[in-house]
Amino acid sequence: MSLISINTNGFLAAMESTFANLREQLGMLGLGLSIWDAEGQEVGGFAPAGEFCRRVCQAGAPCAARSGDLARRALERGETVSDRLECGCCAVAVPLYQRRRLLGAAVGCFPVVEMLAEGHVERLCDEFGLDRREMTEIARVSCRHSLGELEDFQRVLEWGIHAEQTAAVAQSELTTLSTNLSTTYEELNLLYGISGSMKVTGRPEEFLRHICDELLEVMNISCAAALVYPHPPAVEEELLVVSGPGDLNAQQIRLMAGAYVAPKLARSGRGIVENHFRADPASGLGRAVADFVAAPLIAERHPIGMLIGINKQSMALLPGQTGFDSVDLKLIGSIANQTAVFLANHRLYADLQDLLMGVLYALTSSIDAKDPYTCGHSQRVAMISRRLAQACGLPAARVETIYLTGLLHDIGKIGVPEAILCKPGRLSDEEYEQVKLHPMRGAKILEGIRQLEAVIPGVLTHHERLDGRGYPQGLLADQVPLEGRIVGLADCFDAMTSERTYRKALPMETVVAEIRKHAGTQFDANLVEKFLAMDIEGFMEELRQPARTALPTRLFQEGWI
Repeated sequence: MSLISINTNGFLAAMESTFANLREQLGMLGLGLSIWDAEGQEVGGFAPAGEFCRRVCQAGAPCAARSGDLARRALERGETVSDRLECGCCAVAVPLYQRRRLLGAAVGCFPVVEMLAEGHVERLCDEFGLDRREMTEIARVSCRHSLGELEDFQRVLEWGIHAEQTAAVAQSELTTLSTNLSTTYEELNLLYGISGSMKVTGRPEEFLRHICDELLEVMNISCAAALVYPHPPAVEEELLVVSGPGDLNAQQIRLMAGAYVAPKLARSGRGIVENHFRADPASGLGRAVADFVAAPLIAERHPIGMLIGINKQSMALLPGQTGFDSVDLKLIGSIANQTAVFLANHRLYADLQDLLMGVLYALTSSIDAKDPYTCGHSQRVAMISRRLAQACGLPAARVETIYLTGLLHDIGKIGVPEAILCKPGRLSDEEYEQVKLHPMRGAKILEGIRQLEAVIPGVLTHHERLDGRGYPQGLLADQVPLEGRIVGLADCFDAMTSERTYRKALPMETVVAEIRKHAGTQFDANLVEKFLAMDIEGFMEELRQPARTALPTRLFQEGWI
């Protein structure tokens, strides 16, 4: 019916319920009604109308069998038939159709007054051991119609059945329409929610987790999975997100996706439904998967992954539905399209981030390379600054801002003559004044780059001191932003632990003592406490690793690009 396919038994069961009202009305007139399926089998139990018919049937009269014979005749002919049964009752069989498909028959029967005069009552009593006098009295009450009313009864029965069928179909289609409207609303609501969360700066794992959780709720399934192929394969790992209380683990999902789902998607080029899934006994899946629906994630005409919905919950099935249907397939296909768009955009954004970071690494490395003694300094300061910001419990976005600040803190040295930067021994006062200009030069260089505006305060103030003796502005205490205080401490730590033209790297004990000594004057005392609580020795080992291998290749912060 309409969008929902209803099988024969489901339809007849619905008809049996629908005809209950008609049966009750006919029973008040002394008429009985029974429903038979396409194979001539009675549906819902044979219930004769009137006391006389009930007594005779209970005694063993083959009323049900004779009604069944008449129903089969109607099914064979495909039209209404009527006859006089052996017991003397009259019966009419009307075929039941659903959209021109013959599904069964309805049989109406009633005792007639002629049964008394023709001796049918006495014969039935003798044959089945019933009291003649009592049954005759009952028959006089039950037999309210005559043979001449058979044709009228046939028309009434046909009209009543048609009216009830029409009402039942209308109600079923109304229910279907209501269900589909509800489903469509949920789909639109889901797609709207997904669109609102498609931020390229978000993490793919979080977005896919949201997708799978929504699929669980809207599709009423036991498990939802999103699989994304690595990009590029040599750099990334396959990404798998699974939601749901199902019995499947990640290894089984990967096995199912690789051995069963991916080949089917490759052959079809579109979403697929498998409602009678049987895994290879040796696969390890067992019977954990009964059915599934899947859709490919396509970007630039190439598959980049898939979405899978597993095991439709029985409580979510509509009448006649045996598993996933076209509505489920359409829904997961729409969500897969949205997901593929997000992943493609995210990959473009990540590539752009890689380009940005590559340019920044190259720029800062070129500045550090002016002096062989400061090679890798900017990246080490960036790493120390990030670790200290994390120890302060700052939000991830601000932590990455501080990382960039540390990376770019000496960019202003690009304007300092190389002879001064590489001079062995101590600088003259005039040369030192030249060096002291690099924070302002760095801020000036960066001020035209909108995406790096948050970095400028830390670059400008990383040489300020809490006691006001720093440069270039001589700020006091809280006038120095947190970014400047963090990068300033990291810068001094790396300077003291690195070799310079005029001295060797200081021992760690000396470095720690110097930092403690200047806590509250040069350095923020709270930052010093958090810094010294870190595993400095272990962190130093990390800093000694090649600079690029110790650094992330991607940063996720909204607004950088």
